[in-house]
This record gives sequence, C-alpha cells and structure tokens, in this order.
Amino acid sequence: MEDVGILELYRNRSEDAIRETERKYGKYGLSVALGILGTKEDAEECVNDALMRVWDTIPPKKPDNLRVYLGKIVRNLSIDRYRELTSKKRGGGQTTVSFDEVEEFVAQIDSVEDRVREDALMHSINEFLFGQKKLYRIVFVQKYWYFLTVRQISERNGISESKVLSILHRLRLRLKDKLGKEGYTV
Repeated sequence: MEDVGILELYRNRSEDAIRETERKYGKYGLSVALGILGTKEDAEECVNDALMRVWDTIPPKKPDNLRVYLGKIVRNLSIDRYRELTSKKRGGGQTTVSFDEVEEFVAQIDSVEDRVREDALMHSINEFLFGQKKLYRIVFVQKYWYFLTVRQISERNGISESKVLSILHRLRLRLKDKLGKEGYTV
C-alpha cells in the first residue's frame, strides 16, 4: 500500500493503518532502533511505541514522508531508551561514542525558542552535508543517524576503517568550523 493510502487510514482512524505501517516500514524502524540499542527486544519495544506515537499524532500531523516520520520517532524513542538503560547500568558503548563526538555542538532542546534554534541548526548541518561528497554524506549519516560502527560503515561502503575514521574526523572539523562561523558555540 502506498503512503497516501496509509495516511488516509490514519485520518479515518482505522487500525489497519498501524498494521500497514508496520508491514511497510517495520523492518526499517527495527534497523534504526537496533543500531542504537543493540538488542532486538528493546528495539522491538521502541518500534511498537513509535507505531503508537504515529497513531496518536496522525491526525493532526500530516507528514510528507511516512518512512522519515516513523524513522525519526523510532530514533528519538531509541535514544531516550538508550539513555534510560545506560543511566541505570552506566555501561559504555558505541552509541555513547557517537553522541560524544557531536554533542559539543548539538544541544538538548528544552523550549520553543530552543526548538527554533534546533531547526536552524539542523538546516545548517543539512546544508553542510549537501556540500560534501556523496561518500562523505553517506558515512556521516551512517555514523550519526544510524549509529553504525566504523567496521559496519567500512564494510557497507567498501573502504578501509582508517578511511572511515579520517572522513569522520575531517567532517567534524569542517562542521565545527562552519557552525562556529554561523555563531554557534562550539
């Protein structure tokens, strides 16, 4: 079923909307959550929570892209779940490393004013990424959106792990420079 039809099911409050969303995008959501959480059980729980969040928000929301909308919800829920789990366990992991690498210039959002600043920051980051080579964009997104390991990125792109590390290092330096010039505290 096409997204337009699924969104219509949501607007009509048909429970088939959840089933169709899960059928079409469930594996995608699971891969996003697994990249962050690392365990299938926690990932499945986040996907289920995300499906309910989609149900609760459509309508009134009218997403242009259901896959992206669900992916963002899964990602945010997974990050929240990860923080909850690590605050209890105080364990270290790949996700912590990914957060630490960019947290100096991407802050937590607490207010409407902060949300506006976050949107501007995301626009700047997207603008930055679109100015980079395709491989660089892919590596950045794989690392900081999907939380893939350096090894996974290397294997998926057919490049060495040292090249992945070099790309990420260069991108962080360039991004930090760009954001600094735009007035962001970095």
